[in-house]
Amino acid sequence: MKEENTRLLNLIGMNEAGITTEEKPIIGTQALATCFGILLYERKKKIALVAHVSTNFLPTVMSLFQLIDLSSDNTFEYLIIPGYYSSKEDHYDIRRQLFQIFNNCEILKTKFIPFIEHKKLLDIVKLDQETLSYEFAFDSKTGKFINDEVYFGFEYLEINKKTK
Repeated sequence: MKEENTRLLNLIGMNEAGITTEEKPIIGTQALATCFGILLYERKKKIALVAHVSTNFLPTVMSLFQLIDLSSDNTFEYLIIPGYYSSKEDHYDIRRQLFQIFNNCEILKTKFIPFIEHKKLLDIVKLDQETLSYEFAFDSKTGKFINDEVYFGFEYLEINKKTK
């Protein structure tokens, strides 16, 4: 099951943004150390978007917004997920700035609201002991985090290499 779920995972890299598809309904990121992850989830349409942002976060947030179909009504729940180190100390005040963007943002027919099922950070992320960074995977079909049901890192790359 873990290998099958990994084939369905769109793993987003640093300073990148991505969206789920029918073929890849699971989305996530890894290596969140000083960076932040952004999760947007449209519960009715079962669409999820993820961005992995660093100190220069605005271009990546703009890339995230470009993935949204702005011609239809959307209500995206948003979740700002700090990295392992940024959860302790956010030197650049990135978390506050990201919250400010999503709290005050409405684009055409698209609204952003805080994630409905607020969870504790450790219920959302998985800690990679080797890199001391967080990683997460979110299943857009179920609306659940499935961190222990996919592979990250080299195992993710190996599985995706086999499927090509």
